[in-house]
Amino acid sequence: MNTIPTPRRLAHWACACALAAGLAHADASTPAAAEAAMPFDTYQAWRDTPIADWRALNDRVHAVGGWRAYLREAQDAAAGDDPHAHHHQH
Repeated sequence: MNTIPTPRRLAHWACACALAAGLAHADASTPAAAEAAMPFDTYQAWRDTPIADWRALNDRVHAVGGWRAYLREAQDAAAGDDPHAHHHQH
């Protein structure tokens, strides 16, 4: 395991410490304090992501239609069940 702290790990540690400090001073009987403790229930430790071949990833994006395909997915998700939401391609 890499023992040299990266900026991302340091930022993660700082956020966790700040949240823990805030929880330590919060009144546990309030609903806000109960909600603040919930993120720790689903916390997942940092995992390094394996390096991928960027050329293969770019080819995959091209095969599915490029950035426009991702834009259409986002627009479709944003439109939801709204029958008045129309997205036209130009």
